[in-house]
Amino acid sequence: MPLREKSGGPEEEGELKEIVFQQDVPARMRDGTTLYANVYRPAGGGPYPVLLTRLPYGKDLPRDATYFDPVKAALHGYIVVVQDVRGRFRSEGEFSPYSQEFEDGYDTVEWAARLPGSDGRVGMWGLSYYGKTQWHAAVMRPPALRSLAPGITWGNHLNGAQLRGGVQELGIVYYWAESAIAPDLLFRRYGRDREKLSKKLPELLDVIDTILAGSGYDVLPTLELPDPDGLAGFVLGGLRRGVDDGIYEHLNIDGKYGRVGAPSFHIGGWYDCFIGETLRQYEAMKRRAEEAGMTPPRLLVGPWTHADFGSTQGELDFGMASSGAFVNARGDLTERQLRWFDATLKGDRAALEADPPVEVFVMGENRWRSYEEWPVPGGRSEEWYLHPGGRLSRQAPPRSEPDAYDYDPQDPAPTRGGATLLAPIHPSGPADQRPVEERPDVLVYTSDPLPEDRTLLGPVWATLHAASSAPDTDFVVRLTDVHPDGRSVLITDGIIRASARESYPAPGVISPRRPTPIEPGRAYEYCVDLWATGITLRAGHRLRVAVTSSSHPRWERNLNTGESAAVSSQSQVARQRVFHDPQRPSRVTLTVLGR
Repeated sequence: MPLREKSGGPEEEGELKEIVFQQDVPARMRDGTTLYANVYRPAGGGPYPVLLTRLPYGKDLPRDATYFDPVKAALHGYIVVVQDVRGRFRSEGEFSPYSQEFEDGYDTVEWAARLPGSDGRVGMWGLSYYGKTQWHAAVMRPPALRSLAPGITWGNHLNGAQLRGGVQELGIVYYWAESAIAPDLLFRRYGRDREKLSKKLPELLDVIDTILAGSGYDVLPTLELPDPDGLAGFVLGGLRRGVDDGIYEHLNIDGKYGRVGAPSFHIGGWYDCFIGETLRQYEAMKRRAEEAGMTPPRLLVGPWTHADFGSTQGELDFGMASSGAFVNARGDLTERQLRWFDATLKGDRAALEADPPVEVFVMGENRWRSYEEWPVPGGRSEEWYLHPGGRLSRQAPPRSEPDAYDYDPQDPAPTRGGATLLAPIHPSGPADQRPVEERPDVLVYTSDPLPEDRTLLGPVWATLHAASSAPDTDFVVRLTDVHPDGRSVLITDGIIRASARESYPAPGVISPRRPTPIEPGRAYEYCVDLWATGITLRAGHRLRVAVTSSSHPRWERNLNTGESAAVSSQSQVARQRVFHDPQRPSRVTLTVLGR
């Protein structure tokens, strides 16, 4: 099927370009399973490099052309391959998330390199799950793989994909399973039995409409969450898995970046649910490039949420130049990636001359900044301490009694915005936290108005000294920007499970250990990783830190009993105490530029 597009202006001045579209092109895997792809190719000339993506969401369904446009890429001189992964849509086999992508990724890369018109060089693109498929292929070291462009994705399932701080990412995984994965599985199972499908489909739609969009997450134990026809059993089964489960060592890319032989271009968003992993991946590949003499990685971070690259995020508008369609008024995200591939696949090093190695959008001032690397040079750590009376100060705290609140798992604090991936009724992005901060189970600490602008650009973490009456519990820390009109707009947040404290000993460090209960009443030091941000707080604004023990339905509730919410419905109220004295100085650590 030929597609034509004019280039170079008016018809009489431009050259007519043509591409060929091929649907359902088969690729045979090593075990005999056939996976199917759509292929976009220039109609003439060549040979050309191949740009490959592998996704579970349907190769024939519309994708965000702002992020990556296969037609534009083919017109630019690439063969573009969009493949359904095993067990999804047109492809054969059974879908087993992540684990199947190692060998299938290798086999598909080598198959793509042999396509007619290919020059044998393959780059991979894609976001989220099909960013993760890039890493699974890359660690297998297929010889033809020469370049990567992973967007808003993750490498470690313990850092925002399956768990965060030892707490199940209930909101993400259940929403993903039932709304993005289950429908196709249902059609594959009953596609030829229309009568049965007509009975089963309403059950699934009811889950999506009433459970995911309402209070359905309240179900305990969580293993009893509705899963029509057992379509998402692989997800609900995962709710049993703790930080020390061996499956994560197999699926995680941590410890495997040394196998990657292709350079990488990383794309992230400050309010994306995987921004912590995007930054960790960039840093891992920077070390890899230095050790192996590879092309250094590049990094682009906008004010975006997961797979939303518009200029308006949450309750704020960051300006048109912030959007993926006009990145810093220098082309859309497709063009950015094509310049990367021109340099790494076609050898056109000049293609990257206009693009800095690291480009990040700084909220508040609403402009892009350019740097040579991340973390950015010149950043310094600045500690802000919790004080009695709800004050937040750079001064060390005085002798004082701890603050306290009661956390009831049956009445959890709600999720409001943030780096989330939930049903649309729970929107992500910057949101006013005042309705949450008014609750009695939330402690709030606020600074004086800032006398001058202050730019936060880099890692953020909290050191919390806290005690609980329970044998296990959770602590959530939020950082907000308090505007002069009183709005308390979320910047970033994080969570830690008390029993998983040894698995997350420092910001950015994940070292899985067997969970250990805490001694009720005893104070422990917890590191709560808030990942990172890029924002300039204007003079007159104030910083705020909030401490609580839940964010529902984003994170699984801790029952305060030591039992998993996956298998238990029994809970108890926990008395939580947060310390702020010279011996136990609870604080948040920011990365600040300038004075």
